[in-house]
Amino acid sequence: YFDVPPEEVFRALTEPEQLIRWFLAKAKVDLKKGGKIEFVWMGGQKMASKVKKVVPNKEVAYAWQDELPKGKKAKTLAEFKVVKKGKGSLLKLTHSGFGEGKAWIELYGAIQSGWAYYLTNLKSLMQNDVDLRSKYDW
Repeated sequence: YFDVPPEEVFRALTEPEQLIRWFLAKAKVDLKKGGKIEFVWMGGQKMASKVKKVVPNKEVAYAWQDELPKGKKAKTLAEFKVVKKGKGSLLKLTHSGFGEGKAWIELYGAIQSGWAYYLTNLKSLMQNDVDLRSKYDW
């Protein structure tokens, strides 16, 4: 839950300048279905992928790519839905498409803890204007 309108939360999820404030070091987003995204995290990890779905101010879904051992690609889907709730907004994140096996379990754990970290930072920035990230996290 965020004490800001859905439009502000949606911008934080889709606009490069906003993504850099809470999540990334660099970002490019062509906000249309099939549009390209390029994400670079503070630690240097990079991801190039595509926008899978856009409903302005309500939903965005990104095709997500990570690395598994032996150079295998892990392709998943990160879907964000924002709805008005009271005077603020409720954000629902669904990250799906995980496979089976030890490598997938480890990736799932890393992604879950990563989202907890970054979404906590998003809330801190939106409500208190405080970035909780540290350069030592990497």
